[in-house]
Amino acid sequence: MVRNVGTLDRTVRLALGALLVVGGVGSYAGLFSLGFGSVPAALGAVFVAAVGVILLVTGFRRTCPLYLPFGIDTSDDRN
Repeated sequence: MVRNVGTLDRTVRLALGALLVVGGVGSYAGLFSLGFGSVPAALGAVFVAAVGVILLVTGFRRTCPLYLPFGIDTSDDRN
């Protein structure tokens, strides 16, 4: 796949992804609650951790599939 994630974008994705995964796991373990309204805390924790994993994967691969249809390219090595 074509790289379309730049250095700053990648750094933010990796940092935020790690933070969300740790937060989701911490919430699932019962350290604090991510539940809101009628959403159970466990479902909120899994959702937050899943978003974190997606950010980590796209940061490591330097490719964001959501950028492709919109033609967004933040990579440093543009042609």
